[in-house]
Amino acid sequence: MLDSFYDTDKYPTLAKLILAGQKGTVPPAPPAPPEAALQNGAAVGAATLCNDAAWPRDAAVYRKGVAESRAKYPLTAGMPRNAMVCAAWPWQPKEPPLRVTGRGPSNLLLIQNERDVATPLSGALKLREAFGRRAVMVTVSATGHGAYLANGNACGDRAVSGFLATGERPRHDTYCD
Repeated sequence: MLDSFYDTDKYPTLAKLILAGQKGTVPPAPPAPPEAALQNGAAVGAATLCNDAAWPRDAAVYRKGVAESRAKYPLTAGMPRNAMVCAAWPWQPKEPPLRVTGRGPSNLLLIQNERDVATPLSGALKLREAFGRRAVMVTVSATGHGAYLANGNACGDRAVSGFLATGERPRHDTYCD
C-alpha cells in the first residue's frame, strides 16, 4: 500500500486494495520486483533513514506506537509506526542535525511535485523559506514522489537538467504546469 502512493500508475491497484479491505477480502499480491532490486532499495532506504537521526532502541516504544496506530488507522495495521531496521541499526549519527539557514552559498535548486503524498509541498515550502535567497524552487504540477524525469513535465525537467549541466538556476521560483 505504501509503495503505491509514490506512483500514480499504481493508484488503480491501490483503489482495488482499499475497496477489497473494506469488504474484508484480500486480493492477490502483485508480482514482486527482482530480489536484487528489493535488496538494493531496502539497503539504500535503511542507510539513509537510519543514519539521519537517532532511533529508539526500546521495543516498548514501538509496541505502544503500533497499538495506537492500529486503533486509529486499522487499514495500515500499525505499519507506519512499526520498528524498522533502524531500531537495531549499529551506528548513530556522528554529527548533530544540520540547521538549515539562509547563510551560505546561493547555489541550491529545489524541485517538488505539487501533490506528493510522501513529501508534501508544505514541507518543501518550509525548506525553501529556511534557505532564503540561497535557493530557488521549481514546483511541478504533478502527483507522485518523483519530480525530475519521472512524470514527463518538460518545464521541470528542463530546469533541473539545465542546472545540472551548467550550474545555472532559474532566476526565481518557478511553477511548472
